[in-house]
Amino acid sequence: MEKPKLIALFSGGIDSPVACALMARRFRILPVHFVTLPYAPRESLERTTESLERLSSICVVEKVILVPWSPFLDKVLGQEHYRKYTCLLCKRGMLGVAELICEEEEAFGILTGEALAQKASQTLANLVALSHGIRFPILRPLLGMDKSEIERLSKKFGIWSPSHAGGCRAVPSFPKTKANPNELEEIFLKLQLDEEIKSLHKKRVETRPEEISQAIKLLFSSTF
Repeated sequence: MEKPKLIALFSGGIDSPVACALMARRFRILPVHFVTLPYAPRESLERTTESLERLSSICVVEKVILVPWSPFLDKVLGQEHYRKYTCLLCKRGMLGVAELICEEEEAFGILTGEALAQKASQTLANLVALSHGIRFPILRPLLGMDKSEIERLSKKFGIWSPSHAGGCRAVPSFPKTKANPNELEEIFLKLQLDEEIKSLHKKRVETRPEEISQAIKLLFSSTF
């Protein structure tokens, strides 16, 4: 019997590759990476490529989906009044794209590398708010782990690297840590971010792990 499929939000940091490696035992993994240049440094994209290559060496990764994401951040950051919600709106948008891909791929659900309280967007209240209204299950296998546990697993799986993707200029100085689900949804609708999600989803690029560099060049030439 074929394994069910998960759409994995893949950042290229330490956490998401470990989440993928854990769940690959029971699921087929389809990584989706949101390209945030110029909000993230180009080196971060290189680390993500390397991370995907390491992941594909220990589990089957038939393809990778790249989604241009800086236009979404441009729209969010254009509203200074909601600056503290930036990370929440960004992650909620990514989950929205993952929903669309779940439908197309007939996937079981969405996989993330979120760990409780490791980031401002990952407080218990914020995770509840982010999950609100998402029509597919969201699996968070690292939720109860701390950073040292995740690093140990990364080394055990053979996917550890001392350098990894990270850093985003869009992160607010004072992020919201206890969002109300209904309030977050109202802001999302007010900014018409659902339309932005549909637009950027259409601009996605599908590629194989070993062809990511070429796919990124194609994404830039067609989007930026």
